[in-house]
Amino acid sequence: MNDLQLTLLIVGGGGIAAMIGYNWWQDFRLRKTASERFGESTEDPLLAVPAQQASRERTEPGFHGDNSPMDVVTDDGAVVSDPVLNNRPAESIDQRLFADFIFRFDEPQDENAWKPLMDALEQINRKKIVYAAGVQSPDGGDVLWFTAAAFQGRAQQLRASIQIANRKGPLSSIEFSEVLTRFRRFADDHNAEIEFPEMREVVKRAETLDQAAAALDTLLGLHCLMPEQVDDAVVSSALIKAGWVQKGHQWSLADAFGTLATMVVHQAPGKRLLSFNIDVPNSADPVRSLGDVVSICHSFNAEFGAPMMDDSGRTLSTQAIEGIYNQLIERVRHLTDSGFKPGDPSSRMLFS
Repeated sequence: MNDLQLTLLIVGGGGIAAMIGYNWWQDFRLRKTASERFGESTEDPLLAVPAQQASRERTEPGFHGDNSPMDVVTDDGAVVSDPVLNNRPAESIDQRLFADFIFRFDEPQDENAWKPLMDALEQINRKKIVYAAGVQSPDGGDVLWFTAAAFQGRAQQLRASIQIANRKGPLSSIEFSEVLTRFRRFADDHNAEIEFPEMREVVKRAETLDQAAAALDTLLGLHCLMPEQVDDAVVSSALIKAGWVQKGHQWSLADAFGTLATMVVHQAPGKRLLSFNIDVPNSADPVRSLGDVVSICHSFNAEFGAPMMDDSGRTLSTQAIEGIYNQLIERVRHLTDSGFKPGDPSSRMLFS
C-alpha cells in the first residue's frame, strides 16, 4: 500500500467517524429537550387512553335502525338528544321554477321568528313560497335544510323559495319588488343578512318559462248532451259505477297517482250537458283519461241517445275521436321531452 492510498483511507475513516459522532450528539440533545418539556413515558401515544376517558364505553359510529332520536355525547360524557336530527327534511323543489332568497341570522333563531312571515306571505299572486330552515351540518359541510313550518330547535339560516311562473303568468318586477321589500323588513327586524338574485335575471327567467309553458299547456274538453228526461239519479249511478266520485258540484276520476279528469253538469232548458275536462299537464295519465271519458260517453249515447261533442258543439265521429287521441299523444310527448311529464310534481306546480 503506497502513501497515497494510506492517506485516503485515514481521511475517509475520520470523516465517517465525525459524521456518526455528530448524529449521536444531535439525537442526544433533542431527546434531552423533549424530556424537559413533556416528561418521559414508555406508552405509545397513539394507543394510550387518557385517565378521564378510561371508564367510558367505546362506541362505533353507525346508523340507527329505529325511529328513536339520535343522541350526542357532550364533552363531560352526558348523552343528550339532538332535536335537529328529528326534523323533517325540506321538500325537494325544482330550481327551474323557483328563485331563492337566503337569510343568515347573526344569532340562531327558532320558528317563532319566521312564523309571522310565513303566515303573512304564503304566496304572491297564487305563486307559492316555500320556506326551509337551515342548520350547519356537524362536519362543517353543506347546510342541512328542514321544513320551516314544523322546525324544532334553532337555525342559522332561512330560505324562502318563490315560484316564478304558473298559469297566472310569470313573476313580474312589481311582485318581485313587493316580496323583496317585505323580506328586507324581516331581515332588519331579526338582524339578518339577506342574499337574493338579481331582479332582471329572475324576471327574464320567469318570462321564458311562462312562454314555454303556454306552448305546452293543454286543456281538453269533451261534452255529453244528456236528454232532460233522463233522471239525475240514473246518471249519478252510472258515473259512480264507472269510478267517478262527486264532491260538491264537481265529479272527478282519479287513481293512486292523482286526478285523471273532472266533470261538471250544466243544466239548460230541455237538456243537460255533462262537461268533461282533462287538464293534460296535471293529469296522472291523460291518454287513459281520454279513454275513460270516451267510454262513459259512448255508454250514455248507446243507452240514452246522448251524443258526444267538442267545445264547438259539433258531434264527434269515430274518426274525429281518433284524431284527438293522436294529438293528445303528441302533446304528452312534447311535455315529457321538455322535462314536464304530465302528473309530475313540477308539472302540477308550473301549471297550477
